[in-house]
Amino acid sequence: MAHVLVVDDVDVVRTAVGMILEREGHTIEVATDGREALFLVGVRPPDAVITDLWMPHFDGLGLIRMLKAKFPGVAIIAMSGGSRRYDHESSLDQARAAGACRLLMKPFGKQDLLDAVTKAIQIQRATATVPDTAS
Repeated sequence: MAHVLVVDDVDVVRTAVGMILEREGHTIEVATDGREALFLVGVRPPDAVITDLWMPHFDGLGLIRMLKAKFPGVAIIAMSGGSRRYDHESSLDQARAAGACRLLMKPFGKQDLLDAVTKAIQIQRATATVPDTAS
């Protein structure tokens, strides 16, 4: 199973996503924004990061860009319910352009989440990229 970091400013989302993944045998860490996520990734890089896109302080798009630059071996899954400025599809298009390998539109189902994690981990392992700590 995989080590997954769940990043969302909404507690109920972090908890629900984490519970679903833990029940499938994954190890979960959680963060409330991009800053906290970067710290956790620097301490122990996960196999995958599932991040919301629109959060206060340090958003998911910035996090995706930083992860791709500093931790290219981490698979990234973006999730979004849209924002005041961007609709669902536009938000997820931006995430894909920034480097997310899978996209989840909120609200999403359990199976959608599990499929996204499985596919992201398969991509990560197929490229033989191992998460590294940044230099």
